[in-house]
Amino acid sequence: MGRNIGGSVGFDKPDCAGIAFIVGLCPAARASPRIHYKPHHRMLKRLNKALADSALVVVSFLVTYLVCEFLFFRFLLPHMSFNIRPYLPDRADFFLQNSKSHYVPHDYIALLGDSYAAGVGDWLLANGGKNDRPFHSANVMHDLLSRDVASFGRVNIGSAQAMVQRVTRILDDDYCYLFPAIEPPSRFVLYFYEGNDFDDNYELILNDIKPQGRELGAEIDKFLNQRLAKTSPWACHGHFGDMLFRMARYAIKYSWRPPAVIDLPSTFNPIVTGGETRTAGEFQAPPLLMTDAEIDAAVMVYSRSLAWLQRRFANAPVTVVYVPSPPSVYRHAGEAVGVKEVFAPSDPGGPTFKFGVRIPPERIYAKSQMGCEKIRAASARAGVAFLDARPALRAAAVRGFVHGPRDWNHPNEAGYRVLGTLVAGHIEQREAGPCDDRWPP
Repeated sequence: MGRNIGGSVGFDKPDCAGIAFIVGLCPAARASPRIHYKPHHRMLKRLNKALADSALVVVSFLVTYLVCEFLFFRFLLPHMSFNIRPYLPDRADFFLQNSKSHYVPHDYIALLGDSYAAGVGDWLLANGGKNDRPFHSANVMHDLLSRDVASFGRVNIGSAQAMVQRVTRILDDDYCYLFPAIEPPSRFVLYFYEGNDFDDNYELILNDIKPQGRELGAEIDKFLNQRLAKTSPWACHGHFGDMLFRMARYAIKYSWRPPAVIDLPSTFNPIVTGGETRTAGEFQAPPLLMTDAEIDAAVMVYSRSLAWLQRRFANAPVTVVYVPSPPSVYRHAGEAVGVKEVFAPSDPGGPTFKFGVRIPPERIYAKSQMGCEKIRAASARAGVAFLDARPALRAAAVRGFVHGPRDWNHPNEAGYRVLGTLVAGHIEQREAGPCDDRWPP
């Protein structure tokens, strides 16, 4: 017990109420100044804390993202199922293909084009969508030539995207540490599909290039060089996020239904094949409602894109394959062919697609021949090899369907085997072959 000061009993602590002379020792009476915070000071203190917390969250997320993308693409990707391919970014998709002998191909053929080069169709559907089994012409070429074949194909693209954008994204992304280095291809094979490549090329002019009165070729070159042939160092770190976005988008769009291009009615068009008349679905067709000037402009996109490819890879030969649309391949039993959609850029209401159009077969054959001649002429001027796939596909179509029955606008196994065999048999060809519109006897 402490001293008894001023009558306080039993406490070491002085009685502040009764002893004024030791006021300096009493907390209640000490004249210590108080710090009064103004409201804006308290708000600033809370703001600083919130910013610090937010910065910690952002840094933690970025570090986690960088670690995840490095581990996934560098170590896990070589062991992933090929079925993940539809969700992969362009450069990652290059490695996960079964038409080559090694993860990183060597002395390989690069297959360029749209969904035909990507292998979309009934062969893939019959495999249950499994990309680890043979399913398109790249597999056929790989087997016949014993050479690696890497597809650069992607659905819904035209000549500029196939020959410039896709090539740039895959081969000029070598600064990205997430993937192994890729050597340039020893040869290019380009599929030009008459069913929508003319459409896609002209749509590119209308919607993206938007020429301002200058010479069209110069406008196209400017667009290719400044827009499609550009790479960004930031793209390297967008691959992982792009893959996650594609997975989420696919789950939202297709988890409860198949894509709208398959399993459509197959009773629109009577076809003579296999010695009998059978029915098929609606078809894509050559550019039926495009004017000659519009088709020439679409061919200009093709020729300028091919010129860019040749400058970029001067030592790699190019073979162009003119791929016909399905109605150009078959003998039709009806007076008119039901066409799925026809691009009409000169429609009075503005560029649009016409549906439910019925066209005489002779007009389809004539437009196919015209389109072939124009692409052949542009290819010959560029000094590249040219193949017309119509004779081979028409010969096979005499015996049976080379498209369908679930997807009538892409080859089935028979069709892709014909296409791959044709390319493999002419892989060393250097000249531009003819457009052969003859039918098999």
